Amino acid sequence: MIKYNLHDSLIEKVNYFSNKKRLEISIKLCNWQQPSYKDSDPEMIEILMVFEEVEKFKLSIDCYEFDSNEILDVVCVDNRTTKVVFLTENDAETLTVTADNLSFLTI
Repeated sequence: MIKYNLHDSLIEKVNYFSNKKRLEISIKLCNWQQPSYKDSDPEMIEILMVFEEVEKFKLSIDCYEFDSNEILDVVCVDNRTTKVVFLTENDAETLTVTADNLSFLTI
């Protein structure tokens, strides 16, 4: 389940730890777009989107290094698969992850 509205937030980094079957997506979250946002809260916060027991993941573009890429959409394809649609310099691309668990951590 997706806990946040991630549209317009920024992907800073993606790390895969094969020995742990863990994928982490570092995100600068548009906190001001969240339903719980209050005027006294920071407009942007850093979070980790953490996938555990990753079965597979696929990036639609080869050898890409993330650098504040805007998230267009995040879709739960099924109860184990999540697709993140994001912008690159030239196009919209996707990162699809199949995993047993998805959680979010505030950094």
